[in-house]
Amino acid sequence: MSRRAGRRPGPPTLDRLFAIPDAGPPLEAATGFTPTGVGAVGHRIVEGGPFGAFDRARRDMLKLLTSGNAPGVAVSDDPHGWAWLRVTRAPGSLGELPGDLHLVNAVMQEAGFGPFLFCTVVWFGRRGRRLALVHARRRGTFYLFAPLDGRRRDAGLEALAAGALGEGPGGVLPLEPDPGRRFPLWDAPGLS
Repeated sequence: MSRRAGRRPGPPTLDRLFAIPDAGPPLEAATGFTPTGVGAVGHRIVEGGPFGAFDRARRDMLKLLTSGNAPGVAVSDDPHGWAWLRVTRAPGSLGELPGDLHLVNAVMQEAGFGPFLFCTVVWFGRRGRRLALVHARRRGTFYLFAPLDGRRRDAGLEALAAGALGEGPGGVLPLEPDPGRRFPLWDAPGLS
């Protein structure tokens, strides 16, 4: 069954993040962009002081991420009320990164903060350029974001990358059919 414009995608599912490694080879073949090893989860900042439930959930998640074969982890807040948890693994392969990002989402959701989660992003790069594969949590779909200098988007690259991932049931990932819901992520970590 193919998606039609105006038709709402299915309910969000975090397990779709585990399909991200399947996107790497077709994206690289079509665009030359390879995984940078950087991903991030964006969420709204929740007020409540250092001992609030939100901060406790974030600390628990950081503790889980930094045990064992730990990735690099950093948290940043922006002045617009959004925060990002950035996870860094070795570049060139998606490897464990989708599992790390799934863990971040799952811990926050389990703690009751699922409605505050916005998106998960995985970055690809080529000669100083970036291409983001974005999972929009509420819609349960993916889209591409290709930033250019001057806060412009490379629509041609986004379309080429989306074409490589395919549409409909034969596609690698469920792509967002509504262009109005493919939001730019100008302040996301991993952009530069």
